[in-house]
Amino acid sequence: MRSSNLLPFLALGFLAACQVPGRNSFAPAAAGPDTASVSATQAFNGRVPLITILPGTSDFAAPVASAVRQALAIKTGAAFEVQAQSPASATPDASAAELAALSDTAAAVAKAIIGDGVAASHVSLTAKSAGLDSYVLVYVK
Repeated sequence: MRSSNLLPFLALGFLAACQVPGRNSFAPAAAGPDTASVSATQAFNGRVPLITILPGTSDFAAPVASAVRQALAIKTGAAFEVQAQSPASATPDASAAELAALSDTAAAVAKAIIGDGVAASHVSLTAKSAGLDSYVLVYVK
């Protein structure tokens, strides 16, 4: 009879030793992003664009060449990011279509920067849904 009275306490003792499953149970050492990729994605955050090109502009070669020359005079190893930017639309497909419409201009600007003497490894081409209007922006770092 005594052993039947101890049974609930023994069960509680075993349960107290158990750990509730949590995030650490499945992946105790979670793999985070490496510092190179984090710094690369944040390199141009909070910067003012060097050049802003409106959609449909085709005569941007001379102003881009002048801005690239001025940037390279300050820093010979400057890196350039050409970004197609359009406002977020109601659907992801509409946003992608708006960015695709800007991609030809953005690619032409990137080729113009490379043609102005910047190494291809120092020019990146990106797209982003942000802001209120569509632009092709050129950042320099």
